[in-house]
Amino acid sequence: MKKTIIALTTLLLLTTQTLSAQQPAFPGAEGFAANATGGRGGKVVHVTNLNASGAGSLADAVSQPNRIVVFDVGGVIDITNTSITIKSNITIAGQTAPGQGITIYGGRVIASNSKNVIIRYIRMRGGKSVDQKKCTLTLDNCDNVILDHCSISWGPWDNVHIANANNITWQHCIISEGIEPQRFGAITDGTRNWTVHHCLWADNKSRNPKMKCYIQYYNNVVYNYAMGIIGGHSAADNYQDVMNNYFIAGPNGSYKYFDDWTSTDHLYSKGNYYDGNTDGSLNGTLITDYNSATAMQKPYFQSSATVNLETAAEAYQTIADQCGASRVRDSHDLRIIDHLTSLGKRGAFIANENDVGGIGTLAGGTPPADTDRDGMPDDWEKQNGLDPASNDAAAYTLGEGYTNIEHYINSLATKSYYIFAPQAPTATLTNATTARLTWTNAQKDATAIVVEQSEDGEQFTEIQRLAGKATNTLVRDLTAGQLYFFRLKTVTADGESDYSTVVAVNDEFMRPGGGTPAGTTTFTPAEGQLYRIINYATVPYNSSTNLNGTPKYLCCNSNGSLGTTEQYTWNDHALLWEIQPAEGGFYIRNYGTGLYFTSTNGTTGAGSDRIGTTKEASVYTINYTGDQSPSQSGLSTPVSMYRINCPSNNNYQIRARHFENDWIWGSGTFDRADMVFTFSSADRQLVDPDVEGIIPALDNSSNDGEQVRAVYDLSGRKLSSHQESVKKGIYILQTTDAAGNQQARKVVIP
Repeated sequence: MKKTIIALTTLLLLTTQTLSAQQPAFPGAEGFAANATGGRGGKVVHVTNLNASGAGSLADAVSQPNRIVVFDVGGVIDITNTSITIKSNITIAGQTAPGQGITIYGGRVIASNSKNVIIRYIRMRGGKSVDQKKCTLTLDNCDNVILDHCSISWGPWDNVHIANANNITWQHCIISEGIEPQRFGAITDGTRNWTVHHCLWADNKSRNPKMKCYIQYYNNVVYNYAMGIIGGHSAADNYQDVMNNYFIAGPNGSYKYFDDWTSTDHLYSKGNYYDGNTDGSLNGTLITDYNSATAMQKPYFQSSATVNLETAAEAYQTIADQCGASRVRDSHDLRIIDHLTSLGKRGAFIANENDVGGIGTLAGGTPPADTDRDGMPDDWEKQNGLDPASNDAAAYTLGEGYTNIEHYINSLATKSYYIFAPQAPTATLTNATTARLTWTNAQKDATAIVVEQSEDGEQFTEIQRLAGKATNTLVRDLTAGQLYFFRLKTVTADGESDYSTVVAVNDEFMRPGGGTPAGTTTFTPAEGQLYRIINYATVPYNSSTNLNGTPKYLCCNSNGSLGTTEQYTWNDHALLWEIQPAEGGFYIRNYGTGLYFTSTNGTTGAGSDRIGTTKEASVYTINYTGDQSPSQSGLSTPVSMYRINCPSNNNYQIRARHFENDWIWGSGTFDRADMVFTFSSADRQLVDPDVEGIIPALDNSSNDGEQVRAVYDLSGRKLSSHQESVKKGIYILQTTDAAGNQQARKVVIP
């Protein structure tokens, strides 16, 4: 692929000369932030979990300056209803993550007021839980920040907000699928010295970006838009150098490649093409108009860093191959690239992530051994003459102006050969004994798809081996009502993928979240069912609360208070309630403790009066408030929401003051998020299947003197008979009595 190296003496007034006094952030860095140093020479910090906060989290790793952040885990970091704030002098090396890399989902990433930041190979996907007037990524008032091979999407206002920033580079990024209410790409106001090159702007309705700034914009592709790049159209002067970009119409396409420009926009436009015929071929025409902007005869900027300028057609190919977090592309980036390469045939504006299947999952992978925890794997250190037992990350042993750790992370900045498991698998019953499995293939050279089945979610057996292009199958002759699990993997000539996400049929009672089906105006407990009582509020005791919170399950606390927990196990007795009809309402009793909640506020634990727990039953009413769509219910359909009121206490309703341990009775006619609940059920027989005995602990004898010979779980797998090796639950004991008779029976280990 031919690249044009632009020299200072050309009309573009750009230079490719690398200044000896300035070290590029990494090989291939271009534009105004090309010389950012990030965390060079600082502490190497490992991200060891996918938690939203706390020790080992990404949020904690970037909370202090002067750090290089590497990853020991891959997967989705769910930061719903919170945010990650990046301090100055930080390098985030997303390319070090194993498996399918890192996605930050559900909240905002903020680098405002930060200086000297390098972010590479990270996906940032906001989503519908983000405030509608906020963006997925915010870079206000920052300086010397470079984004490289990042994927940014699902911002409600815009995907990115960047105001009054200086010396910024975005390169090889995907900015896509802005969501309601605006569906926009990016907005800036007052930013100076901003380079955007080799980025894909796809499926954004407008602002790709809005250029109320001084910007150098070259070798980008804008695909499927209503309005392409937007001028500043303000009283202040703005300067926009727009060179060798491709504007390609899609199914929602428009001819408005330049829109909302005025005379205060000083536009240098050269080598830009528009392809508006949506015919599946790249065959655009040269753009020659300026749409009311002041036409400039030469570019405004003189860059002090390397600029490798391709033609618009060459840039299209580079973007299709390399842009985004492309070391391993996730299903969403693969879908966006598929839209692009359809050249007008595919693509869409979306309302939110539910339209495209939600965030999905990523394979976590296994990190390489790193004995000295310096961020460089032992094998790589040995290959490069370094000592894997000595922390020498900040040394310059390997030369070229980069520290040793930078040499390692830079070596990973390339596409890897990764065999994708089947994506987005689903399992649904077509009748009581037949399941249909569906999935999407992301591996074009697959030779086979393997389907495995399990009845316990642990021991799987291959049941089908299908053609590599298969995307669905039927599994027949199942036992009606039996729980079945399925997983898939891809086979190629070079090996096999990791397994897909496990899916199941007849598992509704096991899934977290959930709720009562929409339209259930009268709650009627079913015989033999236990219920989880679920609240989805974001914050308690606050009028701004909404139903975008994580599921919180009503429970009885050890200090005697009524509370909720976010910790979920499907058959945890503490999360389950017996709801029995009574005159004028219902009795509501916790299945784990046998306790009811008190009908009045009282002294329980520390703090103000609140609802406690008691052995005395009271009658409560469960009152329908309407259908709602909690964002983390795990369902694609709304659920019915209810108040729980106490007729004997002024008809007050349960409401949260603090979720964990402070619920109170208060005025009883509100349907605010922190005062309403929904219910999910579990069959009592499945929770406690034919238990024949209870023993307090598992040792060499049961409580009636029998000798324990062997212990099995409910799948028939033999376990250790030692107490410390067996967790609480239901087991099958094989025992011998004093007369030598053997028997097997189910027991509970509490």
